[in-house]
Amino acid sequence: MVLRSDGPSHIIKDKSGPDDPELLSSLEEALTQASPQSLTDVADELAERQTRFAALTARLGQGGRDWSDDDLAWLARSVTHSRRKAAALTEILTAGAADALFVDLLDASRPVPVRIAAFTQGLDDVDMRLRLELATGVLHYADPRGHWLWTRWMWDLTSQTGILPLLAGSVYNLLADDIPTGYVNVGSVMAMTMRFAEGTGLLTPELTEDPRRADYATDVFLACAYSIYLYGITSWRLSREYNRLLPTLPSLMRKLLGLPKVNQ
Repeated sequence: MVLRSDGPSHIIKDKSGPDDPELLSSLEEALTQASPQSLTDVADELAERQTRFAALTARLGQGGRDWSDDDLAWLARSVTHSRRKAAALTEILTAGAADALFVDLLDASRPVPVRIAAFTQGLDDVDMRLRLELATGVLHYADPRGHWLWTRWMWDLTSQTGILPLLAGSVYNLLADDIPTGYVNVGSVMAMTMRFAEGTGLLTPELTEDPRRADYATDVFLACAYSIYLYGITSWRLSREYNRLLPTLPSLMRKLLGLPKVNQ
């Protein structure tokens, strides 16, 4: 809600339409920040994150308390873009309860969609979107080639929003009656949108042909696309002086992917 006095707000201003010069200027500024190098840099950080995930998952099923509270706090912060949601998730995932859930989630003898459904059922007090971010985040960083992310900014099944329906032009192919089907649909639409990504110039050989970076090409492209979208809708609502307070596009990408801040 915006409180107005006798005059217009100096924060939120009227816009003239899609061709508003300030909106176009802000989008052009965001696009200049969307360099192929920024995607490559973020992909490198995600590859480094996988190293720690590999160390954690190797300790599962060994008996006893396999993951410490510090491990779970780091894990929670890595799979969601909100510190508040990560903190809430950390409180719920006590190490003793988490071990069995994660062992079952990473049991390769069962189909992935079935494992994700079982995992989410085991955390019935948690927002489904957060359950999916946790389950698919653990699977993705344990094996990025075999599993994909399902974050709310990619496809929010509650509000039916996200970057995937924006790029696909419809929510139709994302709709599902159950979690296993929903997970498969997200992967299918993700693959479809990456064909669009090939024409943007952001997917360079340095990203797509490097064995470790290539595993995260989809993640960084979708985070970049959604960051540009956020710039657009924010510029549409806020006056120019407040637009300048927005973080850089690489910083937005890193936040979406749960990466820590760096000095710009």
